[in-house]
Amino acid sequence: MTAPLKLALISRRYPPLIGGAERVFAYLAEALAREGADVSVLTSAIDEAAASPDLEAVAVPRAKPGGRLTIHRLPTSPLRFVGTLVYMRNLKTWLRRNEIDLAYVSMLKHDAYVAVGVGRNQGFPVVLRPEGAGETGDVAWQNRANFGRLIAARCRRADAFVAISKAVRLELGGAWYDGSKIHDLPNGVPIPRQAWQRRPNWREAPHAVFVGRLAVEKNLAALIRAWPIVRQSFPTARITLVGEGPQRPALEGFVRDLGLADGTVALPGATDDVEPLLRSADLFVLPSTEEGMSVALLEAMALGVPVVASAIPGNRRLIADFKHGRLAAPQPDALARAIVEQWTHFDRAFHMSRAARSRVEQQFSITAMARKHLQLFQELIAKHAHRPT
Repeated sequence: MTAPLKLALISRRYPPLIGGAERVFAYLAEALAREGADVSVLTSAIDEAAASPDLEAVAVPRAKPGGRLTIHRLPTSPLRFVGTLVYMRNLKTWLRRNEIDLAYVSMLKHDAYVAVGVGRNQGFPVVLRPEGAGETGDVAWQNRANFGRLIAARCRRADAFVAISKAVRLELGGAWYDGSKIHDLPNGVPIPRQAWQRRPNWREAPHAVFVGRLAVEKNLAALIRAWPIVRQSFPTARITLVGEGPQRPALEGFVRDLGLADGTVALPGATDDVEPLLRSADLFVLPSTEEGMSVALLEAMALGVPVVASAIPGNRRLIADFKHGRLAAPQPDALARAIVEQWTHFDRAFHMSRAARSRVEQQFSITAMARKHLQLFQELIAKHAHRPT
């Protein structure tokens, strides 16, 4: 029997730390293990993750022979710069001491710098995965961060790069990354067995949900401004903004100033299980001004929840207006109109939600994405093995 591939998946942040990049990386780690890979996740023991075990064997249902998933939380420090250096040192030590076939790294940052350096010395290929584009993306970070240009120079020496969106591919090309090494592999999500069902008495208190980071690019201030307009048509409508982030204090103040702090607009914090929240909702709303490929939007579509999303390139890649959901300009009036239309014509919204679920099943399932990743990894490993020494 062929030995399972030994893969190191590297991400400084990993669940229970929650964000779109963290969720999709965790989905992929489990899916790769289910396909028979021996997956070691290397991450840092920071923030909420500090209370988790340093070494955790994760049960993977229906895994093929040899498939397993182990999480290694490497020691770090809560001090900002010291913590980065300690984490980099421990990551380098782990990679040197453990035999792996390939390393796959989330983001073009310090983790990638370490992995590419060790990979070239130890003889294993390294694949890098930028998690976004634009002002909050990886290339922009390299351009402004301390030592960012030094990190970029080494990152360009990786064996391959995964582009989750066209915007990411274009940015990599514009930053002198070798286009022949860029592979288009979009995000994937699990497909729930049971689709979302509308609540019988939803009109009594229509409920919308946003899931994501509370950050400027998510455009949540515009969504909050839209809510008094929505309530002109649906007076009992409420919305829950699920997540954490730097904008929380400002958004909470904004909610109070608009008189919406009576439960109309709720900010309950982050959660590591979004499915129950989505099932309890009557609409998913994503008002972002910037997205690569939103994991939260994919999750809502995979479940079959009706959606309203901003009409930006990343969202247009997933949603055709009036086919899979509604697209709207990322301004309060336009968002409010689309939300009201979805609830006013809820039968139509329901049918669009089923088309959205079907699209994710066919094109963005995590199982399909894991198999495409494995094909890439095997090609790189074989190519690496035949390199002259």
